[in-house]
Amino acid sequence: MILHRLPYIIYRSYSDFGYLTDNRNYGYDTASHSCLKVGDLLLSKVANIFYSVLSNSPQDIETIVSKLYQYYPEVSPSVIREDAIGFYTDLQKKGFLSVGFDEDNTINYNRTKYFSYENRQPFELNLAQEQASCSTYIDTLGKACQLTRVHIDISGCCNENCIHCYIPSDYKHGIMSKELFEDILLQCVDMHVINVTISGGEPMLNPHLTDFLQLCKKYNFSINLLSNLTLLSDEMLDLFEDTPLLSVQTSLYATEGEVHDSITQSKGSCLKTLSSINRLYERNIPMQINCPIMKQNLYYYKDVLKFARSMNIEADSDYSLFGCYDHSKSNLACRLSIDEIEKIIHDDVGSDTKRKNSEKKRKDSKTPICPVCKTSLCISNSGNIYPCEGWQSLSLGNIKNQSLRKIWEESPMVQYLRELTYGHFLKCNSCQDKKYCTPCLIMNANEDSSGNLSNINPLICEIARIKKDVYNLC
Repeated sequence: MILHRLPYIIYRSYSDFGYLTDNRNYGYDTASHSCLKVGDLLLSKVANIFYSVLSNSPQDIETIVSKLYQYYPEVSPSVIREDAIGFYTDLQKKGFLSVGFDEDNTINYNRTKYFSYENRQPFELNLAQEQASCSTYIDTLGKACQLTRVHIDISGCCNENCIHCYIPSDYKHGIMSKELFEDILLQCVDMHVINVTISGGEPMLNPHLTDFLQLCKKYNFSINLLSNLTLLSDEMLDLFEDTPLLSVQTSLYATEGEVHDSITQSKGSCLKTLSSINRLYERNIPMQINCPIMKQNLYYYKDVLKFARSMNIEADSDYSLFGCYDHSKSNLACRLSIDEIEKIIHDDVGSDTKRKNSEKKRKDSKTPICPVCKTSLCISNSGNIYPCEGWQSLSLGNIKNQSLRKIWEESPMVQYLRELTYGHFLKCNSCQDKKYCTPCLIMNANEDSSGNLSNINPLICEIARIKKDVYNLC
């Protein structure tokens, strides 16, 4: 019997238990939700030891039994072997392990077995998997706030100059060093972080990106790479294909080059991004196309969504642009008017999912106003830590001076942000439209001249009012 870990399974080991999960909560699926899913699984202390001796390379059962004997010298190898075969066979049946009877059988990894754009048949977790997924490892840890995602901006520089970008021009500089990135990653390992998002600026302008991705792969992180893809090389593409837990997000503002390029202010950028999307598609690299909606592409964003659906690629659009974090609002001239936003909401009312999700939101004074600092943090290329991508004006500290764990567990501002509820915002708590509202502290702070996160952005209120009126008509 030959065994090895599966490349699309994430594993975290704790003192008293282990945790296995697929990438469904962190990576991107196809538009038809056809990606293979196995759910997640909590391992007992003993089961965690049995899984920990496995590796990404094939091992025969005798080698594994020898390793396990080091933990249980009082147990006969034959008993360990019998228990191990039973445990590993069960893991294989649940989709968490590769088991074969010769090395070729186990190491033949084919990406299309778990992700393929050609597959348009939705894949649903079975009942047993859904039940197992209900008991998450966060509940087991007994922590309401577990750091599972870290967003790292590895480049302040960008080769595009998008008109809606919330990064002020004076801040578009700096490259993260290899030493700083590795230090961040090792601290993430220590804190059992699961997902790392690598962004910028444009991350491909950092000459160490290949090294960064290989480090993430080495430490079994789920990886999201946010890039305009105009600099995608064949070498990078090969690495993407060899990294099963990697997903890519890019922005496409229109399929018409003139419209897209007018937003990026970079001639030829549309053709480059489209070409890279096709190259990723051909290699079955999981990706999502994002299409922020503004005045320049108001009549073109639906073409982007249609283009993505035709290729079975996940896509999303959003009209809620963030203002620059220097509070200048200099990037918001392209924001849609409230009438234009209302038209989009009317057009989307046929989406039952959006409407049902809004109607499920029952909010009282104890309901958290925002999920900020509950599961994630962001880190700039200079090591500054802040609550959310786009909220760089609120520094929580610098990882060069304080550990990630200390900031997460002891920062007074982190604690304050976590505890904010509707009860802290009297206007929101008494509002009749709050069921339809999605408050955003970034929009509050970035568009307030002094960065006051409590000053409710009027656009949020207007959108909630429109949604209530539109949904109640249906």
